[in-house]
Amino acid sequence: GDRGMSAAKAPRDSGIELGRVFCCYCVILIHLNAFYPALPWVSVVWSIAKCASTPVFFLIAGYFFNAEKPFSMYMGRIMARVVIPTFCYMLLVAQLTPWLSGQGAFLDCLRGPNIGNYLRALQILATTWPYKYVEGYNPFISLWFTFALFLCYLCIPILKLVCQESASSRRLKVYIMWLGGLVFVVRVSLVCLFPNSYAMQHLDWWIEQKPFYWLWLMVLGHELNRVFRDRDLLGRIRARLSLASLAAFVLGGVALYQLTMAFNVDLEGLSNQVFYAREFVIYFLAQLGMFVFFVTLDPGRGLLSRAILFVADKTFYIYVSHEAVYHKLLALTGYDTDKLGDYMLASALTFLASLALGIVFKAIERKVAAALGPRLSAFWGSLWARLSPGGKGRAAG
Repeated sequence: GDRGMSAAKAPRDSGIELGRVFCCYCVILIHLNAFYPALPWVSVVWSIAKCASTPVFFLIAGYFFNAEKPFSMYMGRIMARVVIPTFCYMLLVAQLTPWLSGQGAFLDCLRGPNIGNYLRALQILATTWPYKYVEGYNPFISLWFTFALFLCYLCIPILKLVCQESASSRRLKVYIMWLGGLVFVVRVSLVCLFPNSYAMQHLDWWIEQKPFYWLWLMVLGHELNRVFRDRDLLGRIRARLSLASLAAFVLGGVALYQLTMAFNVDLEGLSNQVFYAREFVIYFLAQLGMFVFFVTLDPGRGLLSRAILFVADKTFYIYVSHEAVYHKLLALTGYDTDKLGDYMLASALTFLASLALGIVFKAIERKVAAALGPRLSAFWGSLWARLSPGGKGRAAG
C-alpha cells in the first residue's frame, strides 16, 4: 500500500506500519490459493488472511490523512510514487511476459520491444479494468487497488471538506459514516436476495471496487485517528483493546470459514465468495479488529521499529509485483499450495522476493519523485486553481 499519507514516524506509527506489512503478506496468501473445503487448514489460513486484506490499507490511509495538506501535494505524490511507477512496472512485465509465463526464454524477451503486450497493458491502464491481458496469464489482476487508490486521491478535496475540525465538518463526517453503513446494509441485502442477477453483481462490483467503499473506509480511518489521539485513554485501555481486537480478527476469520463450509460451497467444491457479502458484518468487524490491534501495538524506537519501517516503505511494490513473482516461483519450485507447508513456504518466499524487487523499485521511485514530484504538484495546483470559483482558487485546495 501507498505510504503517501503518513509523514510521521513516531513509535506508535511503526505498529500501524507493521499492520501494513502484515496486510501485504495476507494478500499474497489470498492470491496463492483459493478456498477449498477439502483443504481445511489451508482454507482456515485463507479465510483469516481474507480479513486482513486491502480494505485495511484504506483505513490506514484515512488514519494518516491530514486535511491541512494541499491537494496538489497529494496528487503530485501519487503521480510520482504510484501512477508513474505502476506504468513503468506494467511495461517491464509486458516485455518479460513470455519468460514470466513460461512460454519463452529470458534472453528472447530482450531481442526487441513486445508491442502487443505494451498495448494490452496500456488498455488496462486506460480502462482501469485489470482482468484482460494474455490468455492464461495475468499478473495485473491486483492493480484494481492502484486504480481505486488514484480515484480516492482525486476525491481528496471532498475528504478535506469532511475531515476538517469544524463543527459542520464533524456533523457531515458522522452523517457519511452512518449513511455508508446503511448503503452497505442495502447492498448486502440485494446481493443475497438476487445472487444470480448479473446486473446486481455488476452494480455490487462498482460499489466495492470503485471509490465509494474505499472513501468511506478512509473517512472511518480518519475518525478512528481522532478517537485514538487521546493518549491517556489509549494508555488505560491499550492491553484490553489489543486482546479484544486480535480476538475479533482471528475469531472473525474462523467464523467466516465455518459459515462458508456450512452454507456456501458450490458443486465444484469452491467458495463463490458471496458469503463475504452475506456475512459482511463479521468480515468488516474482523478487519476493523485487525486494524485496531496494530494501532494499539507499540514496537518502540529500536531496531525492530526501524526494520518495520524499512519493509513497510516497500509494501506498495510488494503488492504490485507479487502476482508475477509467485506465478514464476511456483513454476520454478513446483510447490503444491494445497499442502499447508508448501503454501506457507511459497507465500514467505514470494514476500521476500517481492521485497527484494521493492528495494530496487523504491530506489528508482525516489529519483523519479525528486525529478518530477515538484512539477507534478505544480501542475495539479494550477489545475485546482483554475477549477476554483473565479479561476483564482488556491492550489492548496
